[in-house]
Amino acid sequence: MVFGILFEELLHTHIWSRFGLGEGAILVGNTIVSTFVILFIGELVPKAMFKARAASLINTFAPLAQFFHILFKPLTVLLVNTAQWVLSNLFQVKMVYKKEAFTKVDLAHFIQQTNTHQEQQELNTDLFENALSLPDIKVRKCLVPRTEIVGVEIQTPLEEVKALFIETKLSKLIVYNDTLDNIVGYIHQLDLFKKPKDIKAIIHPILLVTESMNAADLINLFSKKRKSIAWVVDEFGGTAGIVTMEDVLEEIFGEINDEYDEQEFLEKKLSANEYLFSGRLELDYLYEKYGIDFAVDSAETLSGYLIHKHEAIPKVREVIHLSHFDAEILLVSDTRIEKVKLTIH
Repeated sequence: MVFGILFEELLHTHIWSRFGLGEGAILVGNTIVSTFVILFIGELVPKAMFKARAASLINTFAPLAQFFHILFKPLTVLLVNTAQWVLSNLFQVKMVYKKEAFTKVDLAHFIQQTNTHQEQQELNTDLFENALSLPDIKVRKCLVPRTEIVGVEIQTPLEEVKALFIETKLSKLIVYNDTLDNIVGYIHQLDLFKKPKDIKAIIHPILLVTESMNAADLINLFSKKRKSIAWVVDEFGGTAGIVTMEDVLEEIFGEINDEYDEQEFLEKKLSANEYLFSGRLELDYLYEKYGIDFAVDSAETLSGYLIHKHEAIPKVREVIHLSHFDAEILLVSDTRIEKVKLTIH
């Protein structure tokens, strides 16, 4: 306000008086020039400066902003309390006090506004956006499906368990009683060094979650219970799969490869309508990259899709005939299809 009054006086004394303008023209001129100067000096220039050198300038101006905040806080509190008293006592307005936090929407907007075209900044933005989307991601999207679970029956001899650990190179194995719908826990490879008498002596309890739980709640549950693996059930109480902390974190950071993970899954175009694929490739990926349209299905991977359509794990060289392609099975394991050749109709 003070700046506006002084600026108008300056304009009137040193500029408008030289042209002999009337009061109406002076008012219009003051409004236009003042608006332009205030927007330019008070909005555009500071925002451009801070956007270019935010890290260095914030250290300079933060103490100044804090000083004025403390200086004017008593006056601000007095005015706000006075206004609230007048509204509630004289005008009978019911005051609802709710402290608004910095919401997820505000943070997402802030990230988008501060984004640049630099590669590192884009990567950081993706990580923030992935983290913010965790409450919207269901466990069913993160889990290892039932058909790919590697587990052992509770009565399995320890020698067979040891051999399976060596073969799969996994650190944990699911333990079930009769079927995968009755999971009793899991065992860790390090527990074999305790020289147990049987599997029952080294079984760890496993968390039970539903596939409709969101990923953010699952991370909180893992942290609270100090666990890293959970058994996922569907709406009918059957086993939908298992999920680990790594599976959830991959929703933020992308694929996490440990020393046992394959770096890449097989994908090769043999001809205009023939493809060679790993069964672990996701259906969404195949559609986006190769335009292969799969009917809406509960499966996430090509292996899960084919097993669902075939209603069993097919044999090597078996051909699954579907409406829009034929799938020739080239390699299978005990739990999934490893390699398949697709011929598009």
